[in-house]
Amino acid sequence: MRSTAGQAIQRFFAMDAGRTEPPRPVFRTTTARRSETADLGESIATGVHAIYGPVRLYLCVSMEPKPEALAAQREADRRQAAGLFEVDALWSAAAVNARWARRAVLCGRDGAVLESAVRGAQGMTEAGAKEVFFEFNAMESYPKEMYLSDGRTRLRVR
Repeated sequence: MRSTAGQAIQRFFAMDAGRTEPPRPVFRTTTARRSETADLGESIATGVHAIYGPVRLYLCVSMEPKPEALAAQREADRRQAAGLFEVDALWSAAAVNARWARRAVLCGRDGAVLESAVRGAQGMTEAGAKEVFFEFNAMESYPKEMYLSDGRTRLRVR
């Protein structure tokens, strides 16, 4: 016979042999790397890594700014800094990539916004010099073809 303290500890740590743990959530990942690149206006995308979680869809887009867009952004950053600090190329590259990513939403093949994925989601969460991260709501089922689109250009996700 167990003591009251032993029973409390057993309940607290759920060590009961008959008790089963809840199922772990399933995460599925895919990476779309293409030999061709996607022209997104001021930036070029080379691939998309997607994590399909039970609650969220996470996307990581590999992209780099075009040289002329980067040069223009660096000049704008230099003018804004007004000689007070050195302009960092990575900072300028992230600003160029973020311009496209802030406008991008998740769409189907026909260009219609996937409302259940976009509504209440953060969209772009972080932009860097080489990668941009997105977060959307998970869907019951995903369309065969999905895109990130800003209305003018689009990048295939799936």
